Amino acid sequence: MVDLNMPIQPNAVIWRTLLGVCSLNYVLLSNLYAAEKRWSDVHNVRRAMMKEGIKKVPGHSLVELGNRVHEFMGDVSQAQTEAIYAMLSEMMRLLRLEGYTPRTSSMLADIEEEEKETALTYHSEKIAIAFVLINTPPRTPIMIVKNLRVCGDCHLAIKLLSKIFERDIVARDISRFHHFRDGACSCKDYW
Repeated sequence: MVDLNMPIQPNAVIWRTLLGVCSLNYVLLSNLYAAEKRWSDVHNVRRAMMKEGIKKVPGHSLVELGNRVHEFMGDVSQAQTEAIYAMLSEMMRLLRLEGYTPRTSSMLADIEEEEKETALTYHSEKIAIAFVLINTPPRTPIMIVKNLRVCGDCHLAIKLLSKIFERDIVARDISRFHHFRDGACSCKDYW
């Protein structure tokens, strides 16, 4: 037995947290390199992660609707696939009319700008919003739980969507609650 000099007996949550913090350093380093467009360094860190068996946690969003929790992970594998994709297209159209330009700097990947814009469209929180919009009456509040931090692009888009669709949107990410209403967020754009 490992003696960690802890005031409590470690359980699954404590071990998972400890291991998560260790792998987080790799992800943070990789993201720092990506932000500086140091792609060979990014690839080296990712190789080291693979060698160590460390996987980056994929982003996902959860919404509850009809006493059922629905999970979205950047793809639409739901019975309502066509309707969700149609709503995503309509959301993007309306966002652009509102002056939205995708913040591709939120995408830390070595891909073309157009590919970044497309990838941002399919972030899990946007898919979750599309799902709720097609399944609830107008002005129904939307509540999302996100396992990672909401990126800058999604934060901007959700602010505008709250105004466009006249919906209160509450998003709980890894850092805090964001309450979006009428094109503004409770975090005052500091998150």
